[in-house]
Amino acid sequence: MKKYLLPFLLMIGLPVSAQEVGLTHHRKWFVPDHIKLQFAGNIGFLSGGPGYMSRNQTLETDLLFGFLPQKFGGDALVTTTLKTTYSPWRINLKNSYYIRPFSIGAYLGYTFGPQFDTKWPSYYPTGYYWWATSFRPGAYIGGKAGRNVVLNNHRRSLEFYYELGTYDLLLISYVQNKGFLKINDIVSLSLGLKLGFN
Repeated sequence: MKKYLLPFLLMIGLPVSAQEVGLTHHRKWFVPDHIKLQFAGNIGFLSGGPGYMSRNQTLETDLLFGFLPQKFGGDALVTTTLKTTYSPWRINLKNSYYIRPFSIGAYLGYTFGPQFDTKWPSYYPTGYYWWATSFRPGAYIGGKAGRNVVLNNHRRSLEFYYELGTYDLLLISYVQNKGFLKINDIVSLSLGLKLGFN
């Protein structure tokens, strides 16, 4: 676990370092608009990474790197996930607080390791399995609450978010077994923090 922890922390810190260098200049297009740290959500016990916002501040895209310790997953798993989230409404409150009451999004996750296949081995008959074990698409809904702050004379935003999500295999299992599975059997809760560089 320790061999994965240091690279993970360094990856999370890179966007912050890159941002600090360019604080007095207009940010380059490739410098992230924010970084996130997320707990759970079918993409790792803990995940984090850089992200980008659309010009109208309603669509964000994130690249998250996650880790699931062996004691929680049976194997120590490393993941990478591409997420996109749409939050159409922002409601400003007092003292620079705001909420985004509704978000919807989708993700595509990839799990590293020899036990995961992008394509099923040839000894399985064609069409026997239709899914790849290394890739997992999913979807979620949620909401956000945040505040605009000033740190070292620079505007920042600090945002807390939650998401309720599922992925393809769980959703198909639910549709095929409605008499045995409930919605709470296939939905997971994730919590996260986002630091925006404004």
